[in-house]
Amino acid sequence: MKIILLITENSQINDNIAGYKPQNLDLVVIRREKYLRHYLEEYLPDYVVVDIPLINLESIKEFAFKNPDSIIFFSNFKKYNEKNHPNFIFTENSNLKKDIKEIIEAISKTEAETNTENEKKYKLINQQIFSVASLKGGTGKTTLSYNLAYYLKKTFDAKVVFLDLNLSESPSDLSSYLKINQIPNLNYYIENFTEGEDALKKSVISAGNNEIDILLPPLSVLQSNKLNIDLFNRLILLLKAFYNFIIIDLPVNFIILGQEAAALSDSLLLLSLPMRSCALKLSRFTIANKFKVQNTISILNDPYNYAPLSKNDFGSMSGYPVLLEIHFIEHRERNFLDYNGVKTDLINMQSEIKQLINRHLLV
Repeated sequence: MKIILLITENSQINDNIAGYKPQNLDLVVIRREKYLRHYLEEYLPDYVVVDIPLINLESIKEFAFKNPDSIIFFSNFKKYNEKNHPNFIFTENSNLKKDIKEIIEAISKTEAETNTENEKKYKLINQQIFSVASLKGGTGKTTLSYNLAYYLKKTFDAKVVFLDLNLSESPSDLSSYLKINQIPNLNYYIENFTEGEDALKKSVISAGNNEIDILLPPLSVLQSNKLNIDLFNRLILLLKAFYNFIIIDLPVNFIILGQEAAALSDSLLLLSLPMRSCALKLSRFTIANKFKVQNTISILNDPYNYAPLSKNDFGSMSGYPVLLEIHFIEHRERNFLDYNGVKTDLINMQSEIKQLINRHLLV
């Protein structure tokens, strides 16, 4: 619960603290300025209400500098020359009981409204790992993975990282689609994992708070082979400390690392083409791999206008009911996602992703 620190010598307020304390906030009251620094350091309040003329502003200015999200309300004492400080708010009246009560009620109301909006916005959000897999190349796996990350970022303004595990000697498909450099990549983290957070930051491609963070694979298989299970688990734990959502684009051959990623995931998205061969391959995969994944979702994508197999027939043959079907998009109807202000080569599937999110993922 957030905290209001009130500094006042008003005996009517001090004698009736219960009448001032809001239900959704803690209220701490002190009477003397000499205890101010101690209380600021101990309670780290989200709001400070100053109802006495402070002799020395240094402690509260220092606190505001270290805690830029905290807000300090002052009665409008003329001696202060800090009215342009971004954390400071000056009220109209001076040392009035009514004024203090109105300030506290306004803070309480603002917090209640903020919490309600956050609940509406994030009511579906828990930290989750989504892995996207395919047993055949050319299914649109990377396109779907990025669309999922894009939707989560743009809709919920969440912290999202895209982890590309398509380990090979050739350039990453994602780097080509996004038109970005292949450096930095996981190579730095693999060689310097003992640096922890610093190694992660130097491995991530970050285009700012409004974009998805990208972790590309190393540029060689030799280096990729150093990313063993233990190191991968360390990486996932580190990512979970900084991101709401981790989207993992798994390798097609489903190497041991891919199996570990699937096992760590909250949802495994299995993407296939609507073909008999893909359904049979998925049926064998089902028998061979018993992952402890909370939510396994079979998705059909038809990027080439094949459609030789209905979703019902595919589900019967594969052993997985198809929960999302993405139909062929005509060339003239295609539009593309952007990354950092640049149009990518990734087809926009946001309407399909919205269905997937609402029906099967964040529920």
